[in-house]
Amino acid sequence: MPELLDDHKQLLKLFTEIGQEYAAERFTQLPLLLRDFGTLLREHLLKENVKLYIYLKHTLADDPESAALTQGFRSEMHGINRTVTRFLSHYILDEWDEQRRKQFGADLDAIGKVLVKRIETEESVLYPLYQPPKPKASTASDREPGFFRT
Repeated sequence: MPELLDDHKQLLKLFTEIGQEYAAERFTQLPLLLRDFGTLLREHLLKENVKLYIYLKHTLADDPESAALTQGFRSEMHGINRTVTRFLSHYILDEWDEQRRKQFGADLDAIGKVLVKRIETEESVLYPLYQPPKPKASTASDREPGFFRT
């Protein structure tokens, strides 16, 4: 999970930078920062889908309650991803007139609240369900015969 936790830190750092650029009224940098944020978010979600959700689906097959919780997280994340993607597309592609600048602040705040809540929930509820396989204990048959040891 360290890789996913690091992604969360990077996402929050970049999101904070976007907020700082907006507050400083440096609107020309925002489309590039938003693109970077979108790329990082997509990469993170891909990792979660491949490394976390698929793993949990298999390991929690005998635990219907945890499996349902995991599926709920996954479904919720799809909805959040669609919302964030619309937000990013809206502000990356269009001109930044006065109305768009004002609306961006409110939209950014709303996305930030969802992002922070989701990260906190993933780290406190979902990620603890992930327990990587423990290394298999070595047995006598796994060891090399004495004359091969160095």
